[in-house]
Amino acid sequence: MKISVCINCDTRNGFNNDSISVGEFENGQPNGTRSADFLTDGVINKMNFFRGYNTQCILYIDQHLPIPDKLFMEVIELVKSYGNNSKVICKPHDRTQHKWNDKIYLEALKLADGDYIVHFDNDNNAFRANESDIVDAYMDLLENFKFICQPSHPLQQEKWYWASTQFFICKRETLDFEEIEKLLYINPIKGMNNPCLEHTLGLLAGEGNVLYPTRDNDEYMIFCWWKYESGLLKKLNEMPYNEIRDFILNCGLTSTSW
Repeated sequence: MKISVCINCDTRNGFNNDSISVGEFENGQPNGTRSADFLTDGVINKMNFFRGYNTQCILYIDQHLPIPDKLFMEVIELVKSYGNNSKVICKPHDRTQHKWNDKIYLEALKLADGDYIVHFDNDNNAFRANESDIVDAYMDLLENFKFICQPSHPLQQEKWYWASTQFFICKRETLDFEEIEKLLYINPIKGMNNPCLEHTLGLLAGEGNVLYPTRDNDEYMIFCWWKYESGLLKKLNEMPYNEIRDFILNCGLTSTSW
C-alpha cells in the first residue's frame, strides 16, 4: 500500500518576505499566505504527517517569481530524498490559460501512482502525535466516503459538498480524470458560477460522500496560516507534538475558516 502526497506550491509576490498575511498582496482578497519556507520545511511538514508509511512526494510549483538557484537545488534534493518516484515539477505561471490553477492541480494528481492520493495546498500544515493512528483512521473512513478533508471545528458543519484542495485524501480509483476535465472545461456544472476542482470532485463524489471530520487537537492538527513568519515551520517541525498543539492553539496566526 502506497500513499502519494501531492503538494501544490507557488512563488507569488511576497514569497520571500519574512512575514506575510492573507490578502496582503491581493487587494484584501483571501488568497492565502505564501513563503519560500513552504517549498522546503512545508514539504517536510506534510511528508512527516505520513511518516511510517510507504509514500511518494509530488511537488508541483506554480512559478510566478524566479526561485533562487540555491533554494531550487535544495528543493530538488529534498524531494528526491523521499524516493519512490518522487518528483518536482516547476512551471512558469500562465495567467492566460483557462482555469490554470485547476490544470496544475490535476497535473500533480495525475503523476501520483499510490493506492491513496493526498492533496495539500502549500499554505496548509499537518501535525500528528507519535501515537496517533489518524492516517489509518482516514483510510478506514474511505471505505464509506470518497473524500476525507481537513477537520472542522465541532460546531461547524461536518459534511460539505466539495473536496477541499487545501487538504483531502482519497483512493486513487476515485479520481476519474476524464469526467473531471469534462466538468471543468467542456460542460461546466449547471447553476454554479465558475466551478473549480474542489466543486467538481464533490459533485462527482455525490451527496454525503465528502467528510470533514471533527477536530481532535490531542491527536492531530491540519490548518492554514492566516499570518506566517519566516522560520516558523522549521521550529515547529522539530518540536514535540504537545508543544506544537499548545503553540498553534494560542499563537493567533492560523485560520480554520478556509
